[in-house]
Amino acid sequence: MQNKATRNNILWLVAARSGSRSVPHKNIRLLNGIPLLAYRIKTALHFSPAAHVWCSTDSADYARIASEYGATVPFLRPAALALDTSSSTDVVLHAIAYAEENNYRFDYIALLEPTSPFVYYRDLESALQKLDAGGQATGIVAVKEARPNTIFIQDESEYLDTLAGNIKASQSLNRQNQPKQVTPSGGFYISKWEAFKQNKTFYTTTTQSYLLPDECSLEIDEEIDWHWAEFLLEKQLIDIQRIF
Repeated sequence: MQNKATRNNILWLVAARSGSRSVPHKNIRLLNGIPLLAYRIKTALHFSPAAHVWCSTDSADYARIASEYGATVPFLRPAALALDTSSSTDVVLHAIAYAEENNYRFDYIALLEPTSPFVYYRDLESALQKLDAGGQATGIVAVKEARPNTIFIQDESEYLDTLAGNIKASQSLNRQNQPKQVTPSGGFYISKWEAFKQNKTFYTTTTQSYLLPDECSLEIDEEIDWHWAEFLLEKQLIDIQRIF
């Protein structure tokens, strides 16, 4: 019997541009012997055929590697969408436009970024089920618990005046009793197709949140993040079988 969350009405978009200043060519750099972008491709293939798992990249080399790991690369992304300043929204809208111009029909668009390689497919499955049951929900975004709580954060300044006031007002709160706050984790962004076209964002007042486990919330933006990813794998704190 087909799993309810396994469907062919989702376009899984793995966005992998070739430029990266902090970690050069990180999207194809080998992590535990596997190119970073392949983690997201392999996870998406749990849900949909290769024809519905697309890699959006500006590089022919990246396209070849993505294809070797099972993704479809229907186009090379225009150079204007491969800059440091290029937005994820424009990358998604470009893929949506290409799909519609070529008579592909999907009900959902899911953006998977290679920099968040450790999302378990069971969490994606649960997120899709939550979205299915969400009534008016137009999408769902992966989040992680925010640490520290924002009462311990202020804008940079010479004096910690705001922070001092916040701490004084909350002295009776220990860490366990502080309200839980969340922040986007980068793990996944899923939207109903028409809702994204209309809103041009994954974030609306009807976007649901899905809290990922701590070990699945890593975003690789700097070299130190890469070393942390290697540590998690070395210590077997990531169950690689739950990704692939």
